[in-house]
Order: sequence, then structure tokens, then C-alpha cells
Amino acid sequence: MKKFIIKASILSLVIIGTVSCSQESLEPELATERDLNTTPVSSITDLEYLVNGMYKRMRGVPYYGRDYIIFNEARTDNAYSIASSNRFVTVTEMRVNDGDAYPADSWLQMYRVVLNANYIINADITQGDQVVIDDYKGQALIARAVAHFDLMKLFGQQHIEGQGGTSALTIPYVEQAAANSSEVLASSNQRFTLSELRTKIYADLDEGIEKISNSSVKTKITKQAAYGFKSRVALYFATFFPEDYQLAYDAAVAGIALGGSVIPADGFISQFSGNVVDVNSVFELAMPSDDHAGNEGLSEIYNGTAYGDIVAQLDVESLFDDEDVRGDVLETVGPNLRNMGKYTAYADNVIVMRFEELLLNAAEAAVAVDPGAVLGFVNQIREARGIDALTTASLDDVKLERRKELMFEGFRFDDLMRWQEDVPTNPRMTETYPYGHFRIAFPIPLSEINASGMQQNYGY
Repeated sequence: MKKFIIKASILSLVIIGTVSCSQESLEPELATERDLNTTPVSSITDLEYLVNGMYKRMRGVPYYGRDYIIFNEARTDNAYSIASSNRFVTVTEMRVNDGDAYPADSWLQMYRVVLNANYIINADITQGDQVVIDDYKGQALIARAVAHFDLMKLFGQQHIEGQGGTSALTIPYVEQAAANSSEVLASSNQRFTLSELRTKIYADLDEGIEKISNSSVKTKITKQAAYGFKSRVALYFATFFPEDYQLAYDAAVAGIALGGSVIPADGFISQFSGNVVDVNSVFELAMPSDDHAGNEGLSEIYNGTAYGDIVAQLDVESLFDDEDVRGDVLETVGPNLRNMGKYTAYADNVIVMRFEELLLNAAEAAVAVDPGAVLGFVNQIREARGIDALTTASLDDVKLERRKELMFEGFRFDDLMRWQEDVPTNPRMTETYPYGHFRIAFPIPLSEINASGMQQNYGY
């Protein structure tokens, strides 16, 4: 595995951070080390290594490889942890604290993605194909925006009573690959407001969209994926900035126009098995057979025999019509209802975005800006799932379709919060958590506070 060793810290959590990069081979004899502060990034090959490392970090267990997706399912009316291996217990019970590993590990992993991205974005490459250089930088700009967006959803206080709204504290937006730990410490404790962070995220998304030329490699961020991420971001921000519904709609429609289709009913479950890119793929993170998360990944936490901590809430079966293929992901195993259809093997690619999400984003935004278009987007999905088309479609219809389509894929908690709904109960909860409760936001990790003096979230 090729890797660069960066002698700098990111948000004061890493004294020596690794910007890992890989080509196709992972043999140890190919390993090299290089201090990027003394020998800066200087070629397209360097950028390629850094881009590959960026995606490797995105698919790490604390991020899209498992934890980020489970955070968004285990606190919802979709699923919860039964603690069979004591994983995600504090998450499902809404009692994560500042010393816990979950917030610390995910915080660090997402900012490691940012570190890779910043070395790509800030690289001064003077030779080589400018289209290729711009494409790599565009991918990094989108990844940087997405990592900050995902951090904001976990740690930002925008949904907390008395703290929330457009002036709520979120997280630092890091745009430099620091030369030394002192430089990081000088800026790491600045938490941007929601309004400030929104400006930063859109700036990166728009610049990335302009730079990206890749349109076909779905295991990288394509222009379609970039538009898809903008629609996802804008739909979330529209809770606080209603004018963003138009941005969400326009971005989703632009992404849809770039091609793809809803996967047919007979391919709905198989799309989550293995690493074949299907017709509805927009962006997925490759999980090679020789370099995956193993028993720490999604398959083991959902349906494995060693762990299997995450089970479905029993009433989710009632959401699906008998003919709806999406209900086939559910299976009763012993006393528990489980997700047995999505992510069933160690080497399954993680599907971060698919064509159906673009349709659902467009449909939800259309409720606000183009009501006549809602039905068409929703029915494309319903008809492909083997159920009758709707004759009218309300916002509630769109929300239900979204839940059924994206269940167990890491959307539900964020959706409930942007719709300003209470946290659903589950059998392990000992109290209720209405919308606005301080525990909706994870605490800033204690390791970060001790290192940088960053202000802790309200309530912790």
C-alpha cells in the first residue's frame, strides 16, 4: 500500500497523521513514507495516491464503513441495538458522553478525510493534464464539503432548544493542511455557526461541480454525485433556510439528467451484495475482497452471527405492501426482526448515493417549489418496486417512500431531525427525547476539548 506520512496534526487530535493512499495493489513491499511538509505534492501521481487514500478513509469503520450509517439507524423507528456484543448501546439509548469512543473515532476519521482533501486542493501542480488535475481537486472539494456536512449533523447544535437555528454552533471548517501542530491549535477551536458553515459548504460544492469531469467511475465522486450531494445538503439546510428548497430541487434535477435509472425489483436486494456497480449507482465506496472492514463492518453488525447488535423495530414490517420487494430485506431470526438483505458480506461496497435518492430529494423539494412534479418522481420508484402508482402525493407520502426505500442505509435520524420530529423510542430507552433535547447532538470529544480548548456542546 502506498502511503504518505504527514507530520502534522488535524484538529489537535493527531500528532502524526497518515494520509493513506493506494493504487490497486496492497502488497507491503510497495509501502513508502514521505513527509509532505518537506517534499510537497508535486505531480498527478501524487494527487492520485491522495485521492485513493481519501476514499479509503471515507470507507473506514468510524465513517461510512459502519459507524456513521449505524448512528443514523440505531436511534430511530427503523432499528436499535440489542447489545449482543455491547456495540452501539450508548447510541441507541441516547446517552453518548464526551469520553466515549464513538464520537472521538468518527470525529477523527472525518477530519482525516478533510486532511487528505486539503492536500489535494492546496497542491500546486504545474505539469500534467489540467483536466485531470482539476478533476482530482473537484473530487476533493466535494469530499471536504461532505465530511464537514456529516460532522455538522453529528455534532452541530442546530436542533437543540435554546441553542439551535441559523446561529447555532456547529464544527470547525478546516481548509488548510497544517504544517505543524501549533498551526492547527491556533485555529482548531473555532466553531462556525450554521449560517457560516452553510456558506463554506456551498462554496466547496459549487467549485467542485465546476471542476469535476469524471462521469462514469461510480466508485469516485462524479459530476452526478456532486450534484446529488448538493441536493442532499440543500434539503437539510432548507429546514433553516427555506430558500434552499429551490437549490435542492435544481441540483437533484441536474443530477437526474446526467443518467441512470431506478433499479428493477429483481435487483433491489442484489445491489447491496458484492462490488458490482449497478444501473442506479451514483456513488459507492469500494470494499475490495482483500481490503475490507471484516467483522467490524456493516454485515456483521446487521446480520452476522458474531455481533448482530442492530435489529429492526418490530413494526417496520407493517410499512410494506405484500408485493413491495423492499420488505424482503427483513427476516425474523430467532426472536428478532433483522435486516438480512442489505450488506450481507464483508466485501459489499458501501452505497453512499443511488439514483433513487436523487428522485426522492427532487420529490421532497418539489413539494415546496414545483408541486406538479412530485408524483412523477415518486411513482418512478413505486412502479419499480412492484406496487401501484399513487394518484396524488403529499409530503407525508414522500416521507414514507423515502423511509421505505432508504431503510438501513443511514438516512433516517437526519431525516427525522430536519423534519423536527421527536426521537423515536425503542425497547432500550429509559426516557423520551423530544425534538430540541441536547442529546440529539453528540458531545465534542473530550480528547479534542483537552487539546484545543474547544467549547463543549450545551448539556454535556
